[in-house]
Amino acid sequence: MTSIDREGLHLIREVAVRYVGRARRAPTAIREPRAVVDYLRRAVCDDAREHFVALYLDGRHRAVAHQVVSVGTATASLVHPREVFQPAILVGAVALIVGHDHPSGDPRPSQEDRDVTRRLAQAGNLLGIRLLDSVVWTRSNGFWSAREREPELLG
Repeated sequence: MTSIDREGLHLIREVAVRYVGRARRAPTAIREPRAVVDYLRRAVCDDAREHFVALYLDGRHRAVAHQVVSVGTATASLVHPREVFQPAILVGAVALIVGHDHPSGDPRPSQEDRDVTRRLAQAGNLLGIRLLDSVVWTRSNGFWSAREREPELLG
């Protein structure tokens, strides 16, 4: 990569952070699972299929951006750490929270949900972008938080 390419890439990242970061930054820190779930319920309107969403946070744990990483079926969603962490790096996030909905109405996580959470926590530790929580929510106010129920999943 030439120095011009590096400079151009740097410029693109800075523009994206300013544009996305300021436009979507939450005014207060997101620290409680209930606040995460409220944010994600507003971000995802379709409740017929699973949506896996990443919420990217700044150093004060304010949301700078979010992204629907994967849209699955009524019972499953495919998630890879690459798709979760690439936007985190681009927006300069220092931490993130992930979550997905369960259209079935049962917020209990599957073993696959737990495995994905472990993999994402490990990837985040390598990258220096900490996974603070993984939540599963339903439209009917139910939710499950790894931070509250199984913090060992987060490393």
